[in-house]
Amino acid sequence: MFEKILIATDGSKHSENAAKMGVDLARRSKGTAIICFVSDISGTMSMGGIGMPFGDIGSYTLDPAVFGSLRETALKEGEKVADRVAELAEQAGVPSEKRVLEGNPAAEILKLALEESVNIIIIGSIGKTGLEKFLMGSVAEKVVRNSTVPVLVVRGEV
Repeated sequence: MFEKILIATDGSKHSENAAKMGVDLARRSKGTAIICFVSDISGTMSMGGIGMPFGDIGSYTLDPAVFGSLRETALKEGEKVADRVAELAEQAGVPSEKRVLEGNPAAEILKLALEESVNIIIIGSIGKTGLEKFLMGSVAEKVVRNSTVPVLVVRGEV
């Protein structure tokens, strides 16, 4: 039924729960887990954690050396996160492939889902509300709204 299962992870507790469910579904379906981590280091800085680029306030540019270092650190962290999920898959006897990507998380997850012809996307959600949801949106929500394949959003313990 589910030959290819895309497990989107960001290393959070919620995505860890989603990964466990995705690996279990892949095991039961005798499918393959495509493990995806997307690094969202774009060269703009956030103001106060609400996602407003400094460019709107003044002319602030992130030093290329600093950006390169941040990018490298984020990609290494993404590899570690993807490795942990791949280890879960291996322990369950599930074949897996890892993808560590850069860009807008929702867009990259959706693009990968199409490229790999996955049957389902599994993603965790922290359940943002209020101002934070209005300003930043939710990766899970964007994936659900724009996906052409079923999406399973996992909240809480599994």
